[in-house]
Amino acid sequence: MKNLIDKIMQHKMKILGLIIVVLGLSFFNGNNDDGTLEVSVQKVSTKDLSSKVVADGVLTPETEVKLSANSTTYITEIAVKEGDFVKKGDFLMSLDDRQQKAATEASRASLEAAKVQLEQRKAQQERQSKLYAQGLISDQEMETTNSSYASALSAYNGAQSRLIQDEDALSKLRLIAPQDGTITFIDGEVGDLAQGGMFSPTVLMKLSDLSKMEVYVNVNENDIADISLNDTALIQVDAYQNKKFKGLVKEVAYAATTSSGGSSQQVTNFQVKVQMLEVVDGMRPGMSATVDIITEERLGAIAIPIQALTTPRPGKSAEKKSGFSAEVSVNGESQWSNRKQFGGKQKKSTVVFVLKDDNTVEQRIVEAGIVGDRDYEIISGLEVDETIVTGSFIAISRELYDGAVVKVKENSRPSRKRG
Repeated sequence: MKNLIDKIMQHKMKILGLIIVVLGLSFFNGNNDDGTLEVSVQKVSTKDLSSKVVADGVLTPETEVKLSANSTTYITEIAVKEGDFVKKGDFLMSLDDRQQKAATEASRASLEAAKVQLEQRKAQQERQSKLYAQGLISDQEMETTNSSYASALSAYNGAQSRLIQDEDALSKLRLIAPQDGTITFIDGEVGDLAQGGMFSPTVLMKLSDLSKMEVYVNVNENDIADISLNDTALIQVDAYQNKKFKGLVKEVAYAATTSSGGSSQQVTNFQVKVQMLEVVDGMRPGMSATVDIITEERLGAIAIPIQALTTPRPGKSAEKKSGFSAEVSVNGESQWSNRKQFGGKQKKSTVVFVLKDDNTVEQRIVEAGIVGDRDYEIISGLEVDETIVTGSFIAISRELYDGAVVKVKENSRPSRKRG
């Protein structure tokens, strides 16, 4: 009994699935009861098109100075806070300089001692030179005198160099603004230990010129060949949703960067630097931005909606044949071609369906140019004011064929010009 109930339930599920499929086909099928396809149409017109590459990035100041300590020491004073605007030469921060002051004074004392020694050796050399000229001392004695003077001169120069180094190190414990700008980052408080040195020193402060900004974006390798220097760009900053700012492409990387992109498959990108030509108050480093890089523009181009373009298909009468496709019209001339022409490794053609006066459609091969936001540029194959099929997607991609009879939806029929 249980097995019988299970079989009945299985049959019910199959029947239910079949009903769903039939209803789905009925819903998506644009056919009328008489088999005529119902389509949407539109007249071919011209418009300005632009092809663009879209990428995301963050705002970065064109000029940003990072200030750090040369040696490891403690922060003793901070004279500014984040957001302050400073002038070149303004005092920003001081670090503990007691040890460095002592080292500098020691170097200065060493220099003074070396100077005294050098003066003595110089005076001795002058006296010995007079005696040597009179033949009163030997060559060896003169050579010894000259050697002593050279050693004293070398010691003096060494002491002078050490003093210059110590004075430079001492001056760098007092951080001074190297340019005009805004303090955008401070790390640490008074009493904190600042890590210095030649390798990986702690960045204590960032000074940025916020009047000049740029955006670094990562562009996929498939799009990088379309981008050139000085291409126009439109930049939308997330904090300013209702405005787009103009920009120019200033740098295009030649070396790629790869990342996993959160999956096992690697993504190859190239970094592009876009200079902002418009900067407003309130923009800050790190703000997210979306950049539209305009790679090509066409003014007054013949344009059709993207969904109107499809691939060729055989006529209904040719579907039963195994070798040849239906006859298609290319620029008014009839051509027969093998069905394999549109497959394999050969270049694929693109077509649109043109509405004729007798409510049939003609499959027309066209040459497409650049693609805009919603439209393709048509280089050849269509004329302005011709009527093309723009919907439905199922009709264009599967159901229409050359010579098919259609019915135009009333709300999509192009309005006639009044004479």
